[in-house]
Amino acid sequence: MSTWSQDAEEISREAKASKLSGRVHIIGLGNAGTFIAHSLAARQSPPPITLLMHQASFYQTFRRKKRSLAVNYNGLDDNRTGFDVEILEDKVWRRIPSREEQHDAQEEDEMYENDQNFHEEEEGHIECLIVCCKAYMTEKVIRDVRHRLSPNSTILLVQNGLGIVEKLNRDLFPDEHSRPHYMQGVLSHGLKKQDSYKIGHVSVGSLILSPVVTSHTPLIEAERDTHWAPTTKYLLRLLTLTPSLVATADTPAGLLQYQLERLTVSSVLGSLGAIHDCKNRDLLHNYAVSRTMRLLLLEISSVIYALPELRGIPGIEDRFSPERLRRLVINVAANRPEDASSLRNDLRYQQNTEIDFLNGWIVRRGEELGMKCVLNYMIVQLVLSRMQMISQREASAVPIDFENVILTGDNTKDD
Repeated sequence: MSTWSQDAEEISREAKASKLSGRVHIIGLGNAGTFIAHSLAARQSPPPITLLMHQASFYQTFRRKKRSLAVNYNGLDDNRTGFDVEILEDKVWRRIPSREEQHDAQEEDEMYENDQNFHEEEEGHIECLIVCCKAYMTEKVIRDVRHRLSPNSTILLVQNGLGIVEKLNRDLFPDEHSRPHYMQGVLSHGLKKQDSYKIGHVSVGSLILSPVVTSHTPLIEAERDTHWAPTTKYLLRLLTLTPSLVATADTPAGLLQYQLERLTVSSVLGSLGAIHDCKNRDLLHNYAVSRTMRLLLLEISSVIYALPELRGIPGIEDRFSPERLRRLVINVAANRPEDASSLRNDLRYQQNTEIDFLNGWIVRRGEELGMKCVLNYMIVQLVLSRMQMISQREASAVPIDFENVILTGDNTKDD
């Protein structure tokens, strides 16, 4: 028996021993969510997977794609099926089973059109929830499943930005004894959307995972007395043994450092790209932009140095020095010159942005530490002002009333 098969059987035995169903629920089928769901389905022994969709229209598109998720590797599509789907309708989650569960001869269209054929999952407990939506949407989407989560549940957040866990604890789970457990991940695979529920795998990266310690005390001290929940252990083992994810487990302190590097790049390239409405290449070899980057990085570096979570960890001064962060940002821009930041795309499509979880997080943590991050505060306000200008411009656009347009050469009237 292969090692892979043995690992799959061991995961299954551990889940049964902990009285877990092993089911994984996933919210957010953008690039990251699609890749993770597809990778889990590609396992030799895939776990039961449920895709949570907040609109029926999402499922209709998914059904037209033959209920499959596709990842294009080197020009070849790899399609995976077998997903259960739950749709939120009238504040009730309704389940549509995978094709494998549909043993009768009833057509799926008929099953979808007749509400009586849905299986209501209103009280269905969620053990492992993977959330891959934008940071600003996280609180809303988790609110819809809050009643299905318990202190035995584990939520994995794979997103850009920081401060999300603190917001969830403040707004959704204020009682620390009843809140679920958290994990966070940093995904570095190169992914590009090609179609609905289809992405291209551009470059191999990794998924770095760690349970979350919700404390601003030094993480190297908080880690020593922490015991992970069964659902946390199960999800961590499941993902790290899924080959295509190239996932590794790290300590909370180790993960935070990767998150801070990612946040730094997004707070500089992402924010400046959104403000200037440009791609990464346009931010290179521009003296004015370079000066702005250096000043931003001085503030960001100062805040990171002062974080109590990182106290006592060796090498922080070198890893997060302004010069080392500058080289990191420049390397990303040079290696991905045609990339446009998600902040820029959000503004173009008049969507909310993650700015509060990027430069906004730097500003908030700086204030907590007695530091005024005026440059990062200015960047936040510039992005917000640009968003407001775009919205006002669109709202003031003169609509065209096609019904009352008189076409040239058609000026005759009936008597």
